[in-house]
Amino acid sequence: PAQAAVPSSRFQESAVPSVAMTVRVLCLHGWRTNPAFMEKQMKNLTAKLAGWEFSFLPGPISGMLAADDDVEQESLAPYFQWWEPLDGKAGQLAAVRYVADHMRREGPFDVLLGFSEGAACGTMLVACMQGAGKASCVELKEELSDVPSVRLLVSVCGIPPDDENAGCCFARPSKAKNRAVELPSVHILGELDDDKNGSLTLAKDWFSVDASQILRHPHGHRFPLDSRPLAEAMRQAFQQDLGRASLGGC
Repeated sequence: PAQAAVPSSRFQESAVPSVAMTVRVLCLHGWRTNPAFMEKQMKNLTAKLAGWEFSFLPGPISGMLAADDDVEQESLAPYFQWWEPLDGKAGQLAAVRYVADHMRREGPFDVLLGFSEGAACGTMLVACMQGAGKASCVELKEELSDVPSVRLLVSVCGIPPDDENAGCCFARPSKAKNRAVELPSVHILGELDDDKNGSLTLAKDWFSVDASQILRHPHGHRFPLDSRPLAEAMRQAFQQDLGRASLGGC
């Protein structure tokens, strides 16, 4: 597949009151969608977070096939993904480096928000930045040492990194005796989502988030129709992290 050369599209809430600090959110879309589709998915959420700035990055691999008919009807090609499954370790490393390069150029960002495969990619990135995977992941920590850190990761119907493939450099922490990612995170899943168990695995195994702390909505593999609980959880988690930083925390 061709490598994407599409610049990130940007959405910023218009006509909002000025604030002392603008929270910058980098958004990573799902498999075979694109930034335009994700903006539509998130319109209820962005409306609830007035003053926050949302930036949408297309994945590095482009093609003409959409994830499903809904995506094709709502947005024009090309569609993007973060890696090809058959590319294994090399594809995943390329995706991490691709997002990291964008963060070097356009950052710093305060929040990394991913939907589905985008959440897996975001998880791999922060794991690599902390050296939380196998040997290749630990080695990548030095390479990514100049990438500005985010304060919060948000996973919407996230799936875990493809760590079961032979040769994959991203190992689930609980299996590889690695520590969990040390970053505040917010997780929401759909009760009718076929990937619901994957979302639970991502939260518990990678971020040590208890099931009782995971937000839920009554739909499938999608953003919630009522974005108020997610918006409030993001706002609170970000403010709590700022509070820890002001007290000398990391």
